[in-house]
Amino acid sequence: MIIATGTRRAWIDQDGLGAAFVAERIIHKSVPGWPKEICARPSRAVVEILRFGGGLMPRALLGGIFQPSCAGELVVEVGATGKTVAGVPSCASQLSSSMVPGLPDEFARSVADGLVARPLPAGLIVVDRAAFDPVDSSPFAFILAAELLTAVLEAKSLDRNVKEAARAAIEAWP
Repeated sequence: MIIATGTRRAWIDQDGLGAAFVAERIIHKSVPGWPKEICARPSRAVVEILRFGGGLMPRALLGGIFQPSCAGELVVEVGATGKTVAGVPSCASQLSSSMVPGLPDEFARSVADGLVARPLPAGLIVVDRAAFDPVDSSPFAFILAAELLTAVLEAKSLDRNVKEAARAAIEAWP
């Protein structure tokens, strides 16, 4: 599904196999989750974002799985592929040109921060899909993608309208 609002574009799908990557290390973060009484189910999603503005086109692709639990906290595990922000663009984009599979360290830290910025039910989010553009990706683009991914995983997990949740998240971008 593609959502377009003004200068903002997002693509949402179930699984982006072309964005699978091997992580060199895992970044862990945890925050209190929603009460255990909330009934959530496992969900998986991939999001790609593209924003036009001032000659720039910040973009990012991110995906993962949410597994609810009764542990009382939300744990985030983000795979990072190292310091290199280069590579062969082999991951097809739904919004622009192909991207490089992986999640360089500078973007992975932003993803972890973006995933815990919005409260979710207790559980585990594992980010195992990502792609970037060596020129147009930025930490900020990955924060926006992480926030959108969280909104989509939450909507899917709680059987809410994914398109409405995604549109609200996109419209809330600065």
